[in-house]
Amino acid sequence: MYRALAQAGLAVPRDFSVAGVAARHWAENLHPPLTAADVPADELGAQAVELLIQRIADPATRHRHVLVAPPISLRGTTGPARPR
Repeated sequence: MYRALAQAGLAVPRDFSVAGVAARHWAENLHPPLTAADVPADELGAQAVELLIQRIADPATRHRHVLVAPPISLRGTTGPARPR
């Protein structure tokens, strides 16, 4: 995305804001750092293990959906909208 915008003569975040969903360490290491909903990999892994342990202990356990709310970290790829 960054490369395509640069080839089009656009700069992030001056001309175009970019946001994504990514692991924090990945988002922080881009240039400029990506504004993103940070994937809580540790939390997701722990939840998956817990659900698996429950299923192994009792195969009749009902299926569950677990929702997580990842934090959004504002980094270097978003800026104010330019006036038109």
